[in-house]
Amino acid sequence: MTHRIGCVFAHPDDETFCVGGIIAKYAAAGVPVDLFCATNGDAGKSAGVPVSSREELAVLRRRELREAANVLGIGAVEMPGYRDGELAQTDSAQLTGDIVAFIRRTRPTVVLTFGPEGAPTGHADHRALSRAATAAFFLSQLATAYPDQQLQPHRPSRLYYQAWTLPFPDPKFKLESVPATAHIDVAAWKGRKDAAFRAHATQQGSAAGFYSAAFFDVEYLALAAGVPQPTAIVDDIFAGLDVRS
Repeated sequence: MTHRIGCVFAHPDDETFCVGGIIAKYAAAGVPVDLFCATNGDAGKSAGVPVSSREELAVLRRRELREAANVLGIGAVEMPGYRDGELAQTDSAQLTGDIVAFIRRTRPTVVLTFGPEGAPTGHADHRALSRAATAAFFLSQLATAYPDQQLQPHRPSRLYYQAWTLPFPDPKFKLESVPATAHIDVAAWKGRKDAAFRAHATQQGSAAGFYSAAFFDVEYLALAAGVPQPTAIVDDIFAGLDVRS
């Protein structure tokens, strides 16, 4: 069997903004990629798409995420439907448990998620999701954690946070990230990332931010936990890892 990637993010479109090029690159190489998206994005704007309620927006954004996932090459998509904008107030043990279950079901080699700063936007949902995903990375390995799930423990090899380099062309994005340790060349996959972003039709009002802060030839990650990289900077998230049988 090949390696596998598990992506854990907060909103529909986070997967494209944060690691869309990485997903497209590895998926095209035959690496299975699965996605946990905590909310339906129902508190977002709709960029002129007629929407009558949060519930209708949730339906649209779930559909858009499926379309973007198909463009990028994502396989399974899990959306437990937490309230958009309220992850910091939700039951953290429940959210962490849902991510633990996702990791145990999909059994990724590498988990990709937000860093503690919450992406260049510093969104509170992003920060809360980072905390839960980090805890889940460790708890998914323990048989005594969430035994009611009746799922076998799983030990991912690495946890990576989204990272970036400053300055951005748009000066409003000022937050620093955890220092990057993986520089992934995604230039050949920018067209796929662009198409995935366009699939999020209700989010086209964020186009300026997408192209100024998320659309580059290189995407960056920071090793947060797990098996050390063979060198301080790598160009492959699986560098130094054996293929699992």
